[in-house]
Amino acid sequence: MMRQLVSISVVATVLMFPTVSAQVAAATPEMDKLIAAAKKEGQVEVILSGQVPRKLRAAMPAFQKKYGVKINFQTGSGRKHAERILAERRAGRFTVDVWLGGANTALVQLLPNKALASFPELLIDPEVKDPKLWFKGKHHYTDPEHRYIFTWGASPAYNISYNTKMVKPEEIKSYHDLLNPKWKGKIVSWSPGAQGTAASSVPMFINPKIGEKWFRRWANEMKPVIVTDARQAAEWVAIGRFPIGLFGTSTQAEILAGQNFPIAGWLPHPMAEGEVLSASAANLMAMDRAPNPNARNLFINWALSKEGQSLFIKIGEKTDSLRRDVDNKVIAQQYRIDPEGEYYVPFSDPTYINKQSEIITKLRTIMKEAGYK
Repeated sequence: MMRQLVSISVVATVLMFPTVSAQVAAATPEMDKLIAAAKKEGQVEVILSGQVPRKLRAAMPAFQKKYGVKINFQTGSGRKHAERILAERRAGRFTVDVWLGGANTALVQLLPNKALASFPELLIDPEVKDPKLWFKGKHHYTDPEHRYIFTWGASPAYNISYNTKMVKPEEIKSYHDLLNPKWKGKIVSWSPGAQGTAASSVPMFINPKIGEKWFRRWANEMKPVIVTDARQAAEWVAIGRFPIGLFGTSTQAEILAGQNFPIAGWLPHPMAEGEVLSASAANLMAMDRAPNPNARNLFINWALSKEGQSLFIKIGEKTDSLRRDVDNKVIAQQYRIDPEGEYYVPFSDPTYINKQSEIITKLRTIMKEAGYK
C-alpha cells in the first residue's frame, strides 16, 4: 500500500527565503504551453531520496507558489522506493513523476528496468538547455548513455578526517603520506570496497597517481581498522583512539567538530594527486510513463533553473550547483567548486560509470586478500 503523500504549504517559502528572486522561466510559447498543461494536471509526485534531497523538502513550496501546481513528496530509502515502484509498474500502476537522489539505485534498479525517461528532450527553458551555463560547458549525466540521470550538483570530495591534536594538516599533502609507517595501525576506515564509499574509493583507484598499487599497500602494510559505522569511526578519531579516519568519515567528523571535538573532516589544502568532485545524491531523474508528464517536465525545468538551483544549494548547504551562474557564496568555502580549479569529474567519466562495479569487486578482493572480511 502506498504510504501517504505529503502536501506542502507554500507559506514556509515566503518566510524562509524572502530574498530569492521570483523571476519566471524564460518566456517562450513552449514554456507557456507547458505551464498551462501542468496547471491542468494540478500536481507532481516527487521522490526525495538521500541526505541532500531530503533537505530539499524546504525548497518545494517555491515551485508550488510560483506555478500553482501542488507537490506531493516522499522521502526514505531509495532501494525501498525502487522496489515498490517496480512492483507497481509490473501491475500497470505508475505513481511517480520525478526522482531526486543517488545514482546507484537508478543504475542498478531503475535504468535496467526501463523506468526512466530520456532527459534531454524534456529540457525546454532556454536557460536550462544552454550548456554554456553549466560546468565545463555541458550537461552532466551519470549513466552510460548520458541521457537518463542528470547530475545537477557536486562538491569537492573529502576522504580524510583527522584529530586536530594528533595530526598536523601539512603531514598529509598526498595520499602516499598515508603510507608512512608512522600511521600503521592508526587509521580507522570504512572499507573502500563498500558500496557507500564508491564515490571516494573508485576515483582513487582510477587515478594513475594512486591506483591499485596504493590500495594493496594501504591494506597490507598500514593495517587499517575497518568498521561498518561511520559515526563510530569519527567518534574514535574525535576522542583520540585513532588519529586518522578514511573513506566515509568526513560527514560525521564535521558534525563532531561542530560539537567542539578536536576533529576536522577535511584538509585545508588540495591533495597532490588532484581533487575529485562528488555528486553524492545531487541527481535528477524523470520517470517513464509519469502520471503527470507536464507537471513533471515543468518541475524539472524549474529545478534546473537559476532560481531552483539557488534554492537547492542554499538549503542543501554542502553541495554546489553545476550551473555556473548561481551564486555559491551561500555555502561554506570547502563545498564550493572553484571555477579555476582542476578536478576529476567521475560522474562524467565513462570509465567510472561503466567500470564502477568491476572496481568495487577488485577493492573487495584486495581487502579480503589482506585478511579483512
